[in-house]
Amino acid sequence: MREKSNIKEIIKIKDKMSELEREYDKLEKKLEDAQKAEEALWVKTGFCTICGNNGVENDGYTEWHHIISQHKCKKEGLLHLVSARSNVVEVCKRCHDLTTASMLKSNLEGRTTKVSEENADKEPTENQLKYIKKLGGDIPDGLTRKGASQLIDELKKAK
Repeated sequence: MREKSNIKEIIKIKDKMSELEREYDKLEKKLEDAQKAEEALWVKTGFCTICGNNGVENDGYTEWHHIISQHKCKKEGLLHLVSARSNVVEVCKRCHDLTTASMLKSNLEGRTTKVSEENADKEPTENQLKYIKKLGGDIPDGLTRKGASQLIDELKKAK
């Protein structure tokens, strides 16, 4: 006597999986198209959203500033906001450097322009040395924290 078979149920499930796979492929294509359309919205005007700088002072150079930081978007699983035009504003370099995120990043990378008097003559921090190398600079003998800070500023201006 033959045992009962579940082959019909297995075929039914496999068919449903194939149908869902086709639907997934269609949605993936729609997502790709939507992301391309979103990228087309990223057009700079040369005007700072914060101070209204019209580019005369900085030759129209502006940067994109994420309202919800890229790090936070990734951490919270909101990857679509990293490339969302609605999550960025166009700002001049000066205003971008004044944002909280930019100041925190600067401090982490040792890019502070002010070095306290008590630390000015100490050896540069590891972060300062790494950042100088990252900017393509050479580290002179006898470099101090204050000197490192000034060198970083010079290297950034040269870029």
